Amino acid sequence: MLARDVMTTDVATVRPDTPVETVARILLTHRISGVPVVDADGAPVGVVSEWDLVGQHSADRVARRDEWLARLAQGLPLAADFLEAVEPASRTAGELAHRAPITVADDTDLAEVAQLVIDRRIGRVFVTREGRLVGVVSRRDLVRAHIPGDETDRPAEPVDRTVPPTRADLAPPPVPAAPSAAPDGAEPGLSAGAFRRLVERADADQRVHRLAVERAREEERRRRISELAAASLDEASWRDLLDRARTAAAQGERELLLLRFPSDLCTDRGRAINAPDPQWPTTLRGIAAEIFLRWERELKPVGFGLTAQILDFPGGFPGDAGLTLRWGG
Repeated sequence: MLARDVMTTDVATVRPDTPVETVARILLTHRISGVPVVDADGAPVGVVSEWDLVGQHSADRVARRDEWLARLAQGLPLAADFLEAVEPASRTAGELAHRAPITVADDTDLAEVAQLVIDRRIGRVFVTREGRLVGVVSRRDLVRAHIPGDETDRPAEPVDRTVPPTRADLAPPPVPAAPSAAPDGAEPGLSAGAFRRLVERADADQRVHRLAVERAREEERRRRISELAAASLDEASWRDLLDRARTAAAQGERELLLLRFPSDLCTDRGRAINAPDPQWPTTLRGIAAEIFLRWERELKPVGFGLTAQILDFPGGFPGDAGLTLRWGG
């Protein structure tokens, strides 16, 4: 069975210039948790989820945006059209969308699609044909594929609620018992079926190992986010960063990575940094925000630059971000 055999073809889409208000209406009307963003050729270029919209109005993000605007204005009034442009409601789908949506070709085997959903812990995979979006396979579609002859109308895609794997999920599938007796002249256990069962068991063991590794990494990531969100930049730590920068300059370097941190530390999960959006400083939290403020107050006036960028993209989504101090030409 292939992806095209189970995919939902009636997929709501938006264009990169679609206003946020329209995106929100589509999510509510179609009862979906995310809508794909397609370009003029129908190729998927991103996804806007409910969380992307919610994050735009978080109290922390709004407060930091107001603080950033106040610093930018320096006591002077800002133009009305500029203030309107930085309001969350004035943003577009292209500004909020995840980059590199996860897609499969319509002739992809359904087992591969299911494995992709498990490995990436996602609720849906977008299906393309010659680069154009033609459908979506959700977890519900994968479940429905186990019902022979099911011809019921596919309901709207449910809200994505990712659930950690249970003990039953981690248990390898049962291995059928080997035949009680081998054919005359054959070595016991020597059959293609027995070898296939060995492969199935090895695949199951690898799957359990991958899930355990992913779970450990996720727990470590969450711990790190909590620590960085609660951490403060004391004077000794700030002086240590400056000493490291001075040492780097003495060695001929023109920049120094001051801090590497999970993009989830940002109120928008790193979307503004990845865009890039001029408002990215307003999304910083914890020690990342404090480093930015110290740079702005002490180092920017004497010629130092500070940039933010996404350093890696695990699974096609922003991973770690970095704040880099620059003094090169």
